[in-house]
Amino acid sequence: MKPIKADEWIPADGLELEKNAHNVATEVKNSLVVAGPGAGKTELLAQKACFLLQTNTCDYPHKILAISFKRDAASNLKERVRLRCGDELSKRFDSLTFDSFAKQILDRFHSALPDTFRLVPEYEMLLNEKSVLEYYRDEDADFYGSANKDKIIKLHNMQLPFSTDSSEEILKGRVWGSMMREGKLSFIMVMRLAQYIMASNPKIRSYLQTTYQFVFLDEFQDTTEVQYDFFKSCFLDSSSFFTAVGDDKQRIMIWAGARKTVFEDFMAEMGAERIPLDMNFRCAPRLVALLNHLTKHLLGKDDLAMPSPKWHEDQGECQVWIFEDPESEMKILFTDIQKWINEDGIDPRDICILVKQQLDVYAGQLIDFFNQNGIKARDENVLQDVLTQELCNYAIDVLYLIFNSKSGNSKENAFNFLKNLHTELDDQQLLKLEISISGFIAGLRQKWKKTRLSEEQIKGLIDEIIGFAGIDRIRANYPHYKSITEFNRITGLLKNELIKDYFTVNDMGEALDMVMGKDTIPVMTIHKSKGLEYHTVVFIGLEDGAFWSFDRQPDEDKCAFFVALSRAKEKVMFTLSKKRTVRFGEQKQFINKIKVIFDELQNSGIVQIVERK
Repeated sequence: MKPIKADEWIPADGLELEKNAHNVATEVKNSLVVAGPGAGKTELLAQKACFLLQTNTCDYPHKILAISFKRDAASNLKERVRLRCGDELSKRFDSLTFDSFAKQILDRFHSALPDTFRLVPEYEMLLNEKSVLEYYRDEDADFYGSANKDKIIKLHNMQLPFSTDSSEEILKGRVWGSMMREGKLSFIMVMRLAQYIMASNPKIRSYLQTTYQFVFLDEFQDTTEVQYDFFKSCFLDSSSFFTAVGDDKQRIMIWAGARKTVFEDFMAEMGAERIPLDMNFRCAPRLVALLNHLTKHLLGKDDLAMPSPKWHEDQGECQVWIFEDPESEMKILFTDIQKWINEDGIDPRDICILVKQQLDVYAGQLIDFFNQNGIKARDENVLQDVLTQELCNYAIDVLYLIFNSKSGNSKENAFNFLKNLHTELDDQQLLKLEISISGFIAGLRQKWKKTRLSEEQIKGLIDEIIGFAGIDRIRANYPHYKSITEFNRITGLLKNELIKDYFTVNDMGEALDMVMGKDTIPVMTIHKSKGLEYHTVVFIGLEDGAFWSFDRQPDEDKCAFFVALSRAKEKVMFTLSKKRTVRFGEQKQFINKIKVIFDELQNSGIVQIVERK
């Protein structure tokens, strides 16, 4: 394919980029793009990848590496680039999470590690800190009993190599030795080992830097200390070019180890220029005005946004609804949401109910009431574990192709999953793969479409679909499936959910729709909602009780509130109940701790505060 001249390139799909976004997409320099909600940060990275590949500014055969915080974000970005650039050019675009990138380095170059860190051929991923702590308990019960558990984890996750200057470091060395011999590694251990490979092997480091001429970093505000150390071990002082995008107004992952100074450090160490994006394409003008007010007066920042001209200037609505008790809150919300769906024509999937934490406390009874009275609603936190998994989506797509003639993009999606497992195949071999999966699906359709399935048959069918893709290939390509425990947990979740729904409706097509949440209101925590958007958002529990940690972490809780508000495209409602049943029984609710949030909502002149009865 002949490259496009750089000055003749235009954004894919006729998209109009704001001036700063266009400059970022087409300039070759290190940039920190700071952009608020709805600015199109992911789309900017996709367009920049298109420019670099279509103009050969990323010189063939060099590649682009995009590192995202979450798996679904990495997959989404990869697909956007493929759709805009085509299969051939997008082969030079690798979109990974930090974890999968680190695992690729470890698996490929583990022989470069010293004998102390010799890796067993088949290792398993440990998915929680508790598993790591158990090794310290078994190795030194006295130390384990007396030490702060956070301190133990911090000790365990420090950079390699080990020091022998203290008894704690010696203990850490023994624990690492045990875990390496047994083939049990945490994701942070994998990243520290990959970092050690890079730091101690200049030739491997040089090879990596030569491969990736451009590096993108998405959701950069959430980057942890360990991730940033790893990134620097790979690319600091290289000739690669970096584009990081993020929003410090949405920094709600400090509790999970996000590096507070990552923006400042990146600009200083990479020589990056801070570039703001001004547009908010998501939110209606009155919501943008409210977000701007809160940006300035609640968060103390000055990066304000402009709404898209597609809106009328008076569009957008925000209210705070005050209820006497959770029962009246639940019943009035039901009536309102029923009207939004039936009279206003809003898709239930485009209405989201958010809580800060403790979903069962704030929305458990509401979910039951809605379902019993004709509005489908569900805790999305559980199902997100299934719906954000590449493997589960592949299985669901194949099942749709077997049982539902109107299966949309399922065939393309399933084939793309298989293609990603077979990156070594040329076009002729890919054609054979496509013919093979078509034959596989046709055979299953003939066998099962008109059959009343048993529980065991559903489980066996899912296993057969996964087996066609190749379990070894799947586990080799996706680091989170390296753990057989996690692999079985995820596939088990899908099987159990599908079986439950199938025996509810007795139709596999409808059961798949239920798994996917069709016509169902999603209910989730703020942290799960990051990166998502809805026509209407209802936040339950704008109360001190929900923001119990506000005194200790006011900045992070203010950002959490900002994230909740900015999920809405057109309408957002916050509820306050004067009393609420929490863990210790029914208690009065106050707004003393979070008074600053209420004050600024009122000061904005945009928000209505309404007593609902």
